[in-house]
Amino acid sequence: MKRLILMLQFLTKLPLPFEINATEEDFSKGVIYFPVVGLIIGLLMAGIFYGVSLISNSLIAAVLVVAFEVFITGGLHLDGLADTFDGLYSYRDKDRMLEIMKDSRVGTNGVLVLVISLTLKMALLYSISDPVKVIILMPVVSRCMVVLTAAISKYAREKGMGGFFIEKTSKGQLVVALLITAVLHIIKPELLFVTLVVLVLTLIYRYHVYSKIDGVTGDVLGAIVELSEVFYLMIYVLVLGV
Repeated sequence: MKRLILMLQFLTKLPLPFEINATEEDFSKGVIYFPVVGLIIGLLMAGIFYGVSLISNSLIAAVLVVAFEVFITGGLHLDGLADTFDGLYSYRDKDRMLEIMKDSRVGTNGVLVLVISLTLKMALLYSISDPVKVIILMPVVSRCMVVLTAAISKYAREKGMGGFFIEKTSKGQLVVALLITAVLHIIKPELLFVTLVVLVLTLIYRYHVYSKIDGVTGDVLGAIVELSEVFYLMIYVLVLGV
């Protein structure tokens, strides 16, 4: 329970009345709770979508759900997405890419990917006739993809927050996270196919990142969250329809 609360405090801005004396080991072992944190976020998002839909329309609901996810995560993953795109697509050498990714300033590539990803999320959610179950599972899958990436990758930096998870996540922890994610698909079993496609796309993107910086960073893990959610919605709309 301690590590679940720690992961909730790390990955969300939920006002939890707990003070946790955490070690680096608590972070690395708490990674199995990533999908559970995703479930809690997804349930809150689905509740907002359902409630707003009752008093307004699905467009407003889609916009507010995306805005809520940004708020509840503190923009943590969006920051990683922007930094990743600023660095990887600067077309510099590896060391310079890593320097750019560490820079707190947001460049053109970062701004563009933020606008595109948020707009896509809103448009795709709006295009789904009944997205409640999709909304619940989407953050579960995206956090599971982080566990996958952390478990099979090496750290591209010498130190940093990403090092709490990358190279510290075991294959056993990955199996637990995958099992939790698979079991939660009882909500809508046909979405397992979407999840498998997202998994493949995540592996392809990881390979792409490796080709540039020979590893992954905490920013890349954040980018994986955001990209896998866009992938999830796109695959659902394109393959399973609305």
